[in-house]
Amino acid sequence: MKKLMTVVAASICAVSFTGFAEEQQELEEKTDKIFEAGVDLDFFSAYVWRNAVQNDEPVFQPCVWLDIMPFERFGLGFYVWQNYDWTPRRRQAFKSGFNETDYDIHLNAIAWKDEENSMTLSFQLGYVWYVNQWVRTDYSEDYADTSELYLKATFENEFVNVYGLAAWMTGDYGAYKQGMHYEIGLNKEFDLAEVVDIPEETLSLGFDWNVNFGDGRYLYYLSGGVDYVGDDEEDLSWSNPDAGIGGTTIKAYLTWSITEWMSLVGTIGYTGVLNGSARQELADTTAWQGDTYRRDLLWGGFSLKFSF
Repeated sequence: MKKLMTVVAASICAVSFTGFAEEQQELEEKTDKIFEAGVDLDFFSAYVWRNAVQNDEPVFQPCVWLDIMPFERFGLGFYVWQNYDWTPRRRQAFKSGFNETDYDIHLNAIAWKDEENSMTLSFQLGYVWYVNQWVRTDYSEDYADTSELYLKATFENEFVNVYGLAAWMTGDYGAYKQGMHYEIGLNKEFDLAEVVDIPEETLSLGFDWNVNFGDGRYLYYLSGGVDYVGDDEEDLSWSNPDAGIGGTTIKAYLTWSITEWMSLVGTIGYTGVLNGSARQELADTTAWQGDTYRRDLLWGGFSLKFSF
């Protein structure tokens, strides 16, 4: 009898301990989901932003970010991003070295997902403040800033992820007034564990394609107007491109998850200007940029990412 009671007591303790361990693991997993921070160190052969080449020579672009997910479907995110020009390519307009800092705050929400979690519709509503350090014609340094409100939607599924972006420039940027920008794209990633004899989710291959649209003012800002350093709108060297399609970027990237908190990403991409009037203006440019500056570019680089 005593032996039986001992076995029963031991079983109860084992079950209790197992239950406690499971609860502790669930609590730890939940805690891990509440806060996540990271640092991204990007080294690219060019600075490409929204299908427009801002600099066609090497740049370093670090980013520090933080995501807070207190609820299963809602969260808050922040990041600070910078651009560093390795060469004096844009010396007539921008300070060499660190010359741009972006501050972003956004809300994340999962609007819908199926029971099997194979399909998800999510939204991101954010505000970003761009601060650029210019060099004016007298070689004095100055700061110019603008801001945007944006809404991004992403539909994730087993076939191909679809995303869209709508952004409204809320502030004037020199001669560039408020404008709208739109972007649509497709994204697909493949786990290479089945092809290569490696653990799952340690090596993946991804593809991304997108095209952007906007009004004339915004497209002008994207495709080179940011280099304008005068104060008189009549001195604009380029006319406004037609409203409508802007440019496109297609890229492939290979992600190697070295550890749970560190990964290395190699990227190669191609960016092209599709707007007819913008292409003509860029083709006619014979200033320090060069005839082919910012029109079409094959670029690439690598990113070292840390998350905690």
